[in-house]
Amino acid sequence: MNKHIEQIICTWGPESACATCGLRSQLGCRLDRREFLFFVLNQIPSLVLACFGLTLVGLLSQVWWPLIVFVGACVALWGLGIETRVLCSHCPYWAEDNQTLHCWALTGSPKWWRYRPGPMNRVEKGIIVGFFSFLVVFPALAEGYGIVLLARGYAKYGLYALLGMIGVTLATILAAAQFFLILRYHYCRRCVNFSCPLNRVPKPLVDAYLRRNRVMREAWEASGYELDGTPGSPDA
Repeated sequence: MNKHIEQIICTWGPESACATCGLRSQLGCRLDRREFLFFVLNQIPSLVLACFGLTLVGLLSQVWWPLIVFVGACVALWGLGIETRVLCSHCPYWAEDNQTLHCWALTGSPKWWRYRPGPMNRVEKGIIVGFFSFLVVFPALAEGYGIVLLARGYAKYGLYALLGMIGVTLATILAAAQFFLILRYHYCRRCVNFSCPLNRVPKPLVDAYLRRNRVMREAWEASGYELDGTPGSPDA
């Protein structure tokens, strides 16, 4: 471990420091690979169902651009590193002295960008919200179009085909909703990437973590963020 990183980000510092902190039980500030597995297992169904539904629409209409666009958006977001650039590079987990990211969401992603301890700006938040919204809304709309096509061609395709497309569409929506709820109520209330638009960590916990990490605190304060209350815990 790079000693400099240990000095500025307690997430990658010695675990012995956690004994005097008290934040670990309230924040996901240390790597837990079980959390990563739980995240992946809950994300896969929504992506698989979206691709399956878009494939059905393609077979039905012989129009394949919706599937191509969806897969292209996934490749751009994760494969080309858009998410890691605008979101992950602000996260304390990005500060690890390693060329590969290790965290509860995107473990294994290459770290092409430098660590930026300050919060996300409005443009970055807009980009990440736009991508996430697209990956949820677009498949549902395209599959809805498939339902319309089957309804219009009812005499040709029959009831079972129509009900099947409706079922796939509902399953896609429910899988995305389930994943969003797990994010919101299990991860986002504890995540140390505090400036993410989905983050729901209470401000007192944000302030307590920033006080233990001088470089992050100074970067946040330089962006206009104000810590409340008394200084509390010393810098890590």
